[in-house]
Amino acid sequence: MLSKSRIIVLHSIKHSDKGMVVQCYSDVKGRTSCYFFAGSKNSRSAMMFPLSILDVVLFYRHQEGDSMPLIKEVSPVSPMGNLKTDIRKGAISLFMCELLLKTLKESGPDPSMFSFLANSAMFLDAVEEGCENFHLHFTANLCKVLGYMPEDNYSETCPHFNFANGRFSRDYVESLCFLPEESRLLHQILSTPLTALSEIKCTGDARNRFLGKVIDYLSFHTSFRTELKSLPVLRELFA
Repeated sequence: MLSKSRIIVLHSIKHSDKGMVVQCYSDVKGRTSCYFFAGSKNSRSAMMFPLSILDVVLFYRHQEGDSMPLIKEVSPVSPMGNLKTDIRKGAISLFMCELLLKTLKESGPDPSMFSFLANSAMFLDAVEEGCENFHLHFTANLCKVLGYMPEDNYSETCPHFNFANGRFSRDYVESLCFLPEESRLLHQILSTPLTALSEIKCTGDARNRFLGKVIDYLSFHTSFRTELKSLPVLRELFA
């Protein structure tokens, strides 16, 4: 059985000398895995980089859903070469994929999630100014698509973002709240469109502390473990 799909590559791992298992997010399946016969002379394997968006034809050996499908045909939706050549964008894409692998469940298609991921990947590839803030914007807005969007009721009288209720609060609880400067940055990110990322001004230290807090917030609601191997690289690049 053949089936057409559009996928976003999240991770690929070599399997034997000729193939690889590709973990991806599909427009028709949601989070899923596929098998791709790469082969040493098959240049198409170079398309399986993090956040690559591909049109594929899948072959199911048995009834659809009973086995891992085989990628029979593949073509890129966009070259997205900057994700491979720009070290900063490559590091951000690895972080995004690692975070998605920890938070996305195999629960069927979600058009809003697929659209969010595809648009985010293409914007990251194309953005020229504000790249250093992209992963902050992505992580905060991933909370929204997953159903844990912070309510932006920030004000001078409510300067502390509270993990538990997803709102800015007057009171500060150390184990559940952002510090005022982190809360202010969250408000700024939530109210800034992607096209204005360069307008967000903060130090590298502030950026790194904030990202850690947003990951803690997401972990609080999804129960994933917060250890991300890509974080040290991001912190060094955007210090």
